[in-house]
Amino acid sequence: MRLLLCLLSILALSLSAPAKEFKLYAAFNEDTEVDMANGSKWIMDKDEVFPVLMYKEMQTKIVLELADTSFRTDTPKVRLLKNAELGTGLAKYQKSVDNYLRAKAEKPQKPSKTKKP
Repeated sequence: MRLLLCLLSILALSLSAPAKEFKLYAAFNEDTEVDMANGSKWIMDKDEVFPVLMYKEMQTKIVLELADTSFRTDTPKVRLLKNAELGTGLAKYQKSVDNYLRAKAEKPQKPSKTKKP
């Protein structure tokens, strides 16, 4: 009975605690050209910051996110941000997203392949 009461107490505590998002952010150590998942090529500047999506190939590659797309690079080309760096890192990431979305909006759209009547 005690065990059941203890388990119910732990369950109640875990359900009442607000869930916190855990996300890693990485900054580039050097200027690096990357191939985006959407097919475009970008040059990421030293100290630009991006959220980490995952590691690949035995952690030799890291997949980072930029707005609605992702890209991978060699893990040694980036460093993970420390908690104290998150404030400035998030501001840098927001600037990168703004620049990316602005460039994407200015890019001419390919004509549709569907025929108009």
